[in-house]
Amino acid sequence: MKSGIRTDLIIVSILLSVAVHIGIMMYAKPKVMTRVAQGIQRVTRRGPMKVSEAREQLDPVKFEAVKDIEADKSAPMAEETVTAVPTPESMLPAAADTEVSIPDVRMPDISTEEIPVDKLPEVVVATASPIAAPPLKMVVEAVAPLANDSLVHMPAAPTGDLAISTTAEMPVLPPVSADLPSVEEEVVAKLDQEDEQQESETEPGFVPPPEVMANVDENVVAAEKEAVRDLVNAADAGDLAKMVDIKLTSAMSPDGRYFRVTVMPKADLRPVPKDVVVLIDASGSIGKDRMKSIRGAAKTILRSAANTGDRFNLVAFRDRFSYAFKTWQNCTVASFDRADAWLNNVAPFGRTDVFKTISSVLTLPRDPTRPLIALVVTDGDANTGVSDTAQILSKFSKLNDGLVSVYMYGVKSSANRELIDVLTRGNRGESFIFEGSAWRAGSGIEALSNRFRDPVLSDLRVVFASTCPATAFPRLLKNLYRGETVEFVGRVPNGVNEIAFSLKGLNGKDAYESFFRLPLDQGSFEPNLDLTWSAAHAIDVKLR
Repeated sequence: MKSGIRTDLIIVSILLSVAVHIGIMMYAKPKVMTRVAQGIQRVTRRGPMKVSEAREQLDPVKFEAVKDIEADKSAPMAEETVTAVPTPESMLPAAADTEVSIPDVRMPDISTEEIPVDKLPEVVVATASPIAAPPLKMVVEAVAPLANDSLVHMPAAPTGDLAISTTAEMPVLPPVSADLPSVEEEVVAKLDQEDEQQESETEPGFVPPPEVMANVDENVVAAEKEAVRDLVNAADAGDLAKMVDIKLTSAMSPDGRYFRVTVMPKADLRPVPKDVVVLIDASGSIGKDRMKSIRGAAKTILRSAANTGDRFNLVAFRDRFSYAFKTWQNCTVASFDRADAWLNNVAPFGRTDVFKTISSVLTLPRDPTRPLIALVVTDGDANTGVSDTAQILSKFSKLNDGLVSVYMYGVKSSANRELIDVLTRGNRGESFIFEGSAWRAGSGIEALSNRFRDPVLSDLRVVFASTCPATAFPRLLKNLYRGETVEFVGRVPNGVNEIAFSLKGLNGKDAYESFFRLPLDQGSFEPNLDLTWSAAHAIDVKLR
């Protein structure tokens, strides 16, 4: 019973709901639509449409509808110029417009009559008897040799009975002794002497070997050092004070007075050509990833660190070393390509002989007018040959004596820092240790090579006056490069008020030297100079 009542209620509710919705729709529909329609009529009300005849328009596609744009100003027409080919006639000076009058010269009448024999001048035949001649004093003047084109061919003189003399009697000179030099020999000897004197004034007396030597010949190395010293100690050296700026700092201490001298190049010093040899450690401890990065860096620095006139060579070293070229290579596209091909074949294996390899640089022919720079890329792990670090430092530094500037690049953080740092500071160079990943081991080589790109003064030497009791380090100064500085630190006893020293160096074949007196009171104060001096002194001790 109850379920039936519920069903009826549901049905009634549905019917009521439908009826209500239908009523709402019937009531609301006309009101909403009427408002919208009236609103639209008010907004869009227009006047009645009118029909008019359309104007005739030109077809934009047809060319006659397009008018040219008139220029504001007409451009001048270009005149055709014809370059005349010079002819021999056109190269002659132009003739004047006025005619040149040629004077009428009357030629004398030429007689064709024969001259009687008795009227001819008497001809004397050279049949004079020998006459003793006084002793001759020969004076030979240097005669410049004639070029082939300037030789004048004279007709041969008649010989025999037809030899005629236009003078009276000529004395016959006595025969020249065979012991006396001929005129030609004396002229040649004098010219050779002048050539030798000129060469001695412009070129060093020592000529280095043209190729890399198989072994280090200490006699050749000594001759190379002497040739450099001869150039540095030239009597006609230029004024170095005009080419550099000097900066002085100092500090007082109970055990003495310390100072630092910094040398900076001026713009007047121009870079000179250099020789660079890159030595690559190809031992097994380098590894394949590091070697790949090193090869790429070596190819880059050959092009980035080289200037016009520079020369280069490459070395791969293990327990033995191998040079890429027997002689220095000029920096050309062809030589770079050959170097790239050689580098592609360098693979890491074997052990490392550091001392033998860096000593081999001294076998390279050293041009005294060119700075020689060795860039050694290694981990410094000397495990064959001379392996003791102290022996390598002292032996090589003594043998080199500043002849070669040594720069070293350590390819990993575990590199032999003592060997790398001390060896470079004692041999006119710098060092850098890379501490990143193996596959980027060569990424810092280019930055180090840029520091020796433009040498302006090489083989720098500082000599203190005998009245100046200074002890300074390093004993061998670095080369001076454009944009870089060179410095040395020293100590004098308390009570010394100035330092006096001579500074000399080479700019190619030109020597420069100046004597400096620097009052210590005028130098600006720099703290911890005593510690800097002590560190430099400790390095010098390891090199000895």
